[in-house]
Amino acid sequence: MPAAWQDAPTTIAGVDMKKAVQNIQRILAKNGYDAGGTDGVMGDRTKKAIMAFQTDNGLPATGSVDEPLVKALLAKK
Repeated sequence: MPAAWQDAPTTIAGVDMKKAVQNIQRILAKNGYDAGGTDGVMGDRTKKAIMAFQTDNGLPATGSVDEPLVKALLAKK
């Protein structure tokens, strides 16, 4: 998640970030990655799960939510 988003309101340009993170956590869990539950919080376990997913899918392991990550997650949904 871009640093600028971390302190932003929970709704950005019509996107509820808590729900977005929950959806990411659900897809990660469904694919065998431990994101620490579906609480909508971008904590250390979620970041580590994102990094593992990124590595396994040939993406740069940033631990951040970006367009390539979202596209790869949606393909595994």
